[in-house]
Amino acid sequence: MRFQRIPQNYSSPIPKPRGISVLATSPDAIPSSRWLSDLKSRVGKCIMFGLRGKQIEEAGRIAKVLGEEWRGLIAGREGFLLNKGQEGTVRWGEMDLLLNCIASVFFLAPVAEGHLNNVAYVRFAESSRVHFFSGIPPSGSSAEHTRQWRDTCTPKGLGLILKSITVDYKYPLTFPNHFTIYHRLKESVSASASPTKLLLSSLLLSTTAQRPAARIQEEIVIFDYRIQKSARLPEHMQDMLRVRWEEQEQAKRMWESRAKQVEEMVEELEKESWKRLGAVEDMGSGN
Repeated sequence: MRFQRIPQNYSSPIPKPRGISVLATSPDAIPSSRWLSDLKSRVGKCIMFGLRGKQIEEAGRIAKVLGEEWRGLIAGREGFLLNKGQEGTVRWGEMDLLLNCIASVFFLAPVAEGHLNNVAYVRFAESSRVHFFSGIPPSGSSAEHTRQWRDTCTPKGLGLILKSITVDYKYPLTFPNHFTIYHRLKESVSASASPTKLLLSSLLLSTTAQRPAARIQEEIVIFDYRIQKSARLPEHMQDMLRVRWEEQEQAKRMWESRAKQVEEMVEELEKESWKRLGAVEDMGSGN
């Protein structure tokens, strides 16, 4: 597995809205994992039915949006920050060895269609979680604050320990494949009390298939290794988490608005093509 950080200068083509109120909770209205592929199929149906003039140009614009903004339309609308993810590649050695062993016995050759071992998804999430917490301090933070966040992944002081993890497998990753994995806060940090635990969500995207491969839920407990007891985050660390929460909420609303806009574009294209009253499919010409 090879991870590569997404460039920090990645920016959304959509301007950030201003004056957004930040909610204390963020209900997970998760779209279907096939939302993007279904939208592409609908555009394809319009093209196959037959388009003319401006309709062809509009179909091209929609295809361009889906091709360039697909990460935001899937991950961004769930609150994941696009420039905070990690990219990686699936290697042959990470494939399910049991499946290939069985195939070797019965077919005398490994099966290339075998999928990534399920444990690998958890390992990807672990690496992404460390990357997530290391990236919490904003640029310009003091060296001490940056060190404190980095040390949360070590047994030196305050530690963030994984209590439970749940993986909802959506799509089998196979070799060769590329993926991107994101992390986000699942709930806001209370302003009235220091948290003793954190809830996180993670999204593993297949960049080859352009669809979710897995959704992961994690519960993290805060533990002080020095006194061997559960602990609470210092106020300055809570403040940084609140800033991250606000960024997530802005991204979610921005990309949700964009997704609705794209859906309306597709619906309008359908109304002008095969849904049009009296529409007749273009069967081509024999000449």
